[in-house]
Amino acid sequence: MNRRIIPLICSLCFLTHCSSTTSESSLEASTIPVLSSPARANTWGIPEKTQMKDGYQLLYTNPSNSKEKLIITGSNKLMFFLLYPPHIRGTRIINGRAIEVDEAQLWKKALVADQTVKWYHAHLPSAHYGSIFRTLGTELKDGSGKIGQYRIEVEGTKNQMRNWLSELSFPQ
Repeated sequence: MNRRIIPLICSLCFLTHCSSTTSESSLEASTIPVLSSPARANTWGIPEKTQMKDGYQLLYTNPSNSKEKLIITGSNKLMFFLLYPPHIRGTRIINGRAIEVDEAQLWKKALVADQTVKWYHAHLPSAHYGSIFRTLGTELKDGSGKIGQYRIEVEGTKNQMRNWLSELSFPQ
């Protein structure tokens, strides 16, 4: 029973926080700051930008390896988040044998624009795509104090996720 009550209490605290947030943190009336990766743009070229009604998405793709991607989604709406990282499920090839896995994982943390974000391993690699790593929907502030909600997804390796997160920045 306690396992059910703790997430419920956390959810209620979060909802109370959201309902009592001041208008300064409201993004409805303003545009969100654009989080981007100048390093990926220099290496791979200009990202593909998609404008959405509540934000944007930037897609950086390695032109020489389509299984290396960085996707930044920015929004003025609260994004989906998790209390605990999901289990990593799928098939791994170990010593030439396909093994089904269902493993618990811990949050990993990284700095994005000098702010801590949590991330996790979302999908194991397959023939069609590489490993996928994803941050939680996270609130970040630019240097002027403007706020946005962001989610970053990387198709690549764990080290690439760490490195590419550290390269993200807001324009000066």
